[in-house]
Amino acid sequence: MELVNARVLAEGLAFPEGPVALSDGSVILVEIKAGRLTRVSADGKKTVVCETGGGPNGAAIGPDGGLYVCNNGGFPRSATPAIQRVDIDTGRCETLYAECAGEPLAGPNDLVFDETGHFWFTDFRGDAIYYAAPDGSRIERMIKDCSGPNGVGLSPDGRTLYWAQTYTRQLLRRRLSEPGKLTPSLGHSLMAVLSHGSLDTDVLVVGLPGARELDSLAVDASGAVCVGSLIEGGITVFDPENRSETLWTLPPPLADRAVTNICFGGPDLRTAYLTCSETGRLVACDWPRPGLKLRYSR
Repeated sequence: MELVNARVLAEGLAFPEGPVALSDGSVILVEIKAGRLTRVSADGKKTVVCETGGGPNGAAIGPDGGLYVCNNGGFPRSATPAIQRVDIDTGRCETLYAECAGEPLAGPNDLVFDETGHFWFTDFRGDAIYYAAPDGSRIERMIKDCSGPNGVGLSPDGRTLYWAQTYTRQLLRRRLSEPGKLTPSLGHSLMAVLSHGSLDTDVLVVGLPGARELDSLAVDASGAVCVGSLIEGGITVFDPENRSETLWTLPPPLADRAVTNICFGGPDLRTAYLTCSETGRLVACDWPRPGLKLRYSR
């Protein structure tokens, strides 16, 4: 299916990712290859927010109004992989986490905040998913042995964690008994399952055939998981209930084989902002439903 009313907001971006829509109509995004955060105003003007160094990737507004950034360290690596916090007003950047339990982070990729103000984040190079406090006081590896976990998001009720795996072309999920607590899965011990009283038996939502690889994601108000897609470029929309998927593509003049991410903005959250990394563009289009309102915004 083809996306409607697609228009270019900015060009000349150095591998854009991590779009965050703000209430004034601007969008902050990362430029991975340039190691910086850039703000694109409603009229297309570009302003540098912060030079983070390395490879800033996924980004999200936290409970304190700061912008939290997954920095993968760069390709090739030029900085320590870390979770950073950026003050949007001043451009000040601080590192919150560069390790967990003495083990260095390998390549933080994407993050999402829950109702408590804590956040989940994926580590693409480390094949793991973490849960952390926004003040730098607590980090825990929650899921290991993933295969290139990329985009991450929460269901509208906050009780399902979704993540996309790039090279296996899969959308997976884990149920949460409460914020930050995974329901035991088949990989847990019998005692853990018995003490919890339930078992999360179903992890794979949908796996894709062919060559379409999955990148970062957002969830819309219907609960659909909307994933930036590579090679067969566009947005893959997964319906978790029906186990179905639909590829939405840009019109031919704007086609891009590396649509890396999506966020929702506008007064009714029905404007989708797409980062098109092959062509270095930020593209806006109409979305058929409102996006899911994030826990924190500004």
